[in-house]
Amino acid sequence: MRKLLFALICLITINGCALQSALADSNTSITIEDAEDVDDAVAKIIEILEKERFEIVLVVNHAAAAASLDPPQELRPTQVIFARQPRIFERLTRKRSETIALDLPLKFLVFEDADEEIQVISNPVGYLLDRHDIKTIDPVLRVLQLSVKQFGDPASGLVAIKSTQTLRETVDSLIAEIESRDGFRIPLVLDFGKKDRGSKRRHRDNLLQQVLIVFGNPNVGTPLMQADQRIGLNLPQTYLVSEDKEGQVHILWNDPFFKAECCNIQGQNGRLTAIAGALRAIAEIGAGN
Repeated sequence: MRKLLFALICLITINGCALQSALADSNTSITIEDAEDVDDAVAKIIEILEKERFEIVLVVNHAAAAASLDPPQELRPTQVIFARQPRIFERLTRKRSETIALDLPLKFLVFEDADEEIQVISNPVGYLLDRHDIKTIDPVLRVLQLSVKQFGDPASGLVAIKSTQTLRETVDSLIAEIESRDGFRIPLVLDFGKKDRGSKRRHRDNLLQQVLIVFGNPNVGTPLMQADQRIGLNLPQTYLVSEDKEGQVHILWNDPFFKAECCNIQGQNGRLTAIAGALRAIAEIGAGN
């Protein structure tokens, strides 16, 4: 299991030319043959990550959430692990881009596929570099990145609006609006700057104040995962509230159509349109508009 997870991390790194089709690429998944079931695989992966100094901040059991609905919905065993990097690496990552925190912490989706095999997938680093327009200094990855971009630079799938409120007021407004809606849950609110305040000043220079809100509604996400479990890597939904150097607060989130296209989900346009509308409506209220 340790070798398999290490292989996955290496694969994430070397798959630097993957763009929006990264999740649809079968090379980004690994079969876990020595796990009894998804619960066992999740436990083993968490053990390995913790030994590598990752902090597990959230584990979402998508199948259990689907089973809790009325009426219960069937979904093959599917869980997603939110693993926060050691702080020094997280700070370095955030310094490279003002938007990459939307894709943090790193996520590992563990699921049982139609052949009853246990799979684990994560977003390739190359996909994140391209999506957030990070110019890598690694010459090999840089050449790969440039080689791919000559064939077109697909949209990043990032949606953003400005807030008329302070960062804290925006976060509080978003949370209040999400919690007021039936079926919505907020399993995690992560203040990226909170633990940085006790660190040396030089580590905090040029870092934006950012808060990540993780939220979802099993009624909404379950049908998408029934179409393709891999989209569970991007669920629950997230808002990133960020204050730039001029004091302007922004709300950033993922375009659901972009994420669905990554997994080649078909026949869900009506649902995706409703999700996109709800995400914008909540964001507008959070922004004080």
